[in-house]
Amino acid sequence: MWLSLVPIGIAVVLGSLLLPRRAAPESVPLPLAEPSALATVAAADLDLADRARRAPLPGVVRALGSAVRAFHTLEASDAQPQPLVDARRAVDAALVDALAGGAEPLLALRAVQLDGFLAEARRFEATGDRSTELDALAGSFVRSLTLEGWCQGHILAPDATVLRVMYKHMWNAFLGLDARLEFKPTLDEERALYAFYLSHAHPSKSMRDAIAAARRGAHDERSCLALEEAGRAATEAFRLEHIARLAAIDPAYPVQYARGVVNFRRGDFGAAESAFGAWLKDHPEGPLTLRAQNFLRAAAAADRVE
Repeated sequence: MWLSLVPIGIAVVLGSLLLPRRAAPESVPLPLAEPSALATVAAADLDLADRARRAPLPGVVRALGSAVRAFHTLEASDAQPQPLVDARRAVDAALVDALAGGAEPLLALRAVQLDGFLAEARRFEATGDRSTELDALAGSFVRSLTLEGWCQGHILAPDATVLRVMYKHMWNAFLGLDARLEFKPTLDEERALYAFYLSHAHPSKSMRDAIAAARRGAHDERSCLALEEAGRAATEAFRLEHIARLAAIDPAYPVQYARGVVNFRRGDFGAAESAFGAWLKDHPEGPLTLRAQNFLRAAAAADRVE
């Protein structure tokens, strides 16, 4: 008789574990990039760069590469505005001529400069020396990473894959090619980049500076707690912004679920409740369903308390 009760007991325990219960979300889901797809793209970029080195690019494309390097060198050296304006005009003029040859030579130029940048970035991390070649290939890129808090000393927070995608975006945007399909990073590259953004979220530099200045004048626990809350809210606002951008390019990403998590963490329980409800309406079953139910209950309870 006692043995016959064992299956019933197991069923009760499992049933209780599967019931929705209040719980606070702790982590934002990260987009998952396929490693083999990333490796394929990296190999294709390297092959394109190698072929460009073996068979020289058209003269107009090489002229564009030289103009880009000249501009970045000036940018990295904090040059006066007028030389930068002149260098920018030279880039724009060279680009007009280079575009006439189609996208393939420009993609090859980008691959060559990307390969050189990655080598110089590795050298910078190993030695701490920001070389003139790194400046010519990336301009103020390292400085920008430092301002974002993603470079400490000479240690870069992004790995080689993320640096690759960041560089492509920078290169495309600088030349005004970011809207052209053939220059866009692949979806898996974007997933790797946004996984970095969501896992390394932080307030903007201006907000960080403002909080640091206010913290120097804070003399009581209440003020310190308020500043911590402001920093947390700004961090989650950064995540919300990048979740919205990711939603536009990755249909597989659980956008409403992620918005629910972020809004819960920033203390906007009403928005979290709406987001989890929207997720459950579209996904009544699935791997995130039970968690979303638990978080929805917690958000509703927290919203009532407020």
